[in-house]
Amino acid sequence: MKLHQDTVNKIRVAGMLHDIGKIGIDESVLNKPAKLDADEWELMKLHSAKGAKILGNTVEFHQIAEWVLQHHERIDGKGYPNQVKGNEIPLAARIISVADAYDAMTNERPYQKAMSPEEARKVLLTGAGTQWDSKVVDILLEQVVHELKR
Repeated sequence: MKLHQDTVNKIRVAGMLHDIGKIGIDESVLNKPAKLDADEWELMKLHSAKGAKILGNTVEFHQIAEWVLQHHERIDGKGYPNQVKGNEIPLAARIISVADAYDAMTNERPYQKAMSPEEARKVLLTGAGTQWDSKVVDILLEQVVHELKR
């Protein structure tokens, strides 16, 4: 996947800011050590739109705001907030989605223990083509394998 360096830099910034909208979510929801109930889940799902709104207020971040908005969309159209699918989801948002998922799986969370890289690999491969872009999953996993061999 060949991307212009400017695009890579913007994706890097978007990756760091993709969850900025969580600043508008109550800490009791963010740090709940159990599964969220339906109302809490609806609140949590607002974070991508909140983040896009925050970032969209700056002209230089309009494109990044779009990626932040769509980083929880799914290839099969079952994501949020707009249920867009496939190539309707910007490539950058698809990249952020896979990286975010891997990070969430392999790091300790209030509601879940960290998975091993191998366990996360299996989850990503299972969701490739439905939840995540298959090509992006393959590239991330190639990088993870490369890093683990170091």
